[in-house]
Amino acid sequence: MHPLQAPPRAVIFDLGDVLFKWSAKTRTTIPARKLRAILSTPVWNSYERGEITRDACYELSAQQFSLPASEIAEAFVQARASLHPDHDIVSFLVELREDPAIQVYAMSNIGKEDFEDIAGKTDWSLFDRVFPSAGAGMRKPEIRFYRHVLEQIGLEGNQVVFIDDKEENVRAARAVGIRSFVFGDSWSTIHSLREILMLDSAVGKGWRYLFRNSNMCDSITDNGVTFADNFSKLLLMDTLRDRSLINLEWGTKKRWNFFAGEAVLVPGGYFPDDLDTTSLALQVLRPSSAETLLDTMTEYVNEDGTFQTYFDRNKLRVDPIASANILACFYSYNRGHEFERTLELVRSMLADRSYMQGTRYYTSPDCCLGFIGRLLRSSSDAHLQMTLGPLLKARMRERVGLGGSALDLAFRIITCAQLGIACEGDRRALRELQSEDGSWEVGWIYKYGSTGVRVGNRAVTTALAVAALSSPEIAAQENGSHKEDGVSELGMNGVTVVALEV
Repeated sequence: MHPLQAPPRAVIFDLGDVLFKWSAKTRTTIPARKLRAILSTPVWNSYERGEITRDACYELSAQQFSLPASEIAEAFVQARASLHPDHDIVSFLVELREDPAIQVYAMSNIGKEDFEDIAGKTDWSLFDRVFPSAGAGMRKPEIRFYRHVLEQIGLEGNQVVFIDDKEENVRAARAVGIRSFVFGDSWSTIHSLREILMLDSAVGKGWRYLFRNSNMCDSITDNGVTFADNFSKLLLMDTLRDRSLINLEWGTKKRWNFFAGEAVLVPGGYFPDDLDTTSLALQVLRPSSAETLLDTMTEYVNEDGTFQTYFDRNKLRVDPIASANILACFYSYNRGHEFERTLELVRSMLADRSYMQGTRYYTSPDCCLGFIGRLLRSSSDAHLQMTLGPLLKARMRERVGLGGSALDLAFRIITCAQLGIACEGDRRALRELQSEDGSWEVGWIYKYGSTGVRVGNRAVTTALAVAALSSPEIAAQENGSHKEDGVSELGMNGVTVVALEV
């Protein structure tokens, strides 16, 4: 599994031979093999699409197989009577329904009258919706049926897992991007689904918290004021590479503001657009106007390499970590080489460990180092990697095992993973900090420059923790190995932050 692949948001079950067991052996003259053969004919397919009635299907099948229609009808009456739900699968469905982040559907090739006859065979409230082929006018393995279901449930194929007893139906589902597997038995199916859905892992629980809450991810100050902001939404999208988590588009914006609404705790309510949030939006949303905006941003770099934080000449605020975040944006557009002084500024922070004292806006050494790690992940540029890579690796070794908040641990683990540094103790500590609902506690990402009021976001901390625990684990003996001067690939874009001033 890709290190940052989200678990499916929905499961689609077949009915016959998955949820329901039945027997083709009847007390009629029609053997089980012939009864199953009837189910595989074009005539039966037409019935399953709702194109003909069941009686018409029996009559046409009788002609094709030289059998009495009444005998076929009786055989299927007995077959339906043998139908019973698989209790292990039903129990698993009950478990899935307890988590509102997981949707449960059924998709079955079944005629209208047959579907009506099995209405009392199970508790259909276990499903968010059932899609019988007769109601849709299409059947598996027709690709259009799968596309119809995806459209109806509002999900992409890679957000769904599908289980069916027929290989041809599974292949068709895979053709539209649905994760699928063939049903074998109840135990193996439930075991596979538990793994695919990450039901028992900290990462899976974190994802499902985000599925439920990502579009309500207000930030909060350390004195209890909540507010909506663009930054946290962009940060979630950037960290987890999943734009479906957040409803956010570039639209007609020319620049971005940290706040999505009222600028709270800001005298006069005025807060100018800033380069940090704009940089993050440029990296996440990749608008067609990017180059023009980047040209404008070059006008806000100072002689010493720092970038001004705001698009406001009367509000001259700078921060070396904010500058590193902006530089990461330029590198992602292959323009980082234009700012050698900014790169040297970041290198100097690593060399003299000035990040230990924090910056104007950021107080945590792990956050600062995490942002520098993100800068490294923004580009494979050789000069960038050689300038910062070995020095950052040395500094990260000094941080391993020092404890800290969930946010600090997440930043540390992410950066250690990309640099090939083992930090299993920090991973264990982060897992232990997970809340019952799957989230991690708010971590203070930054502070207001003039007041020191700290700002954090539970969803952002959770996203970072999910990314951290999804990152490759490094064996302890690899420390100091051949990866010393290199940077390994990490399956995430990383994070950036915005500096606040009041």
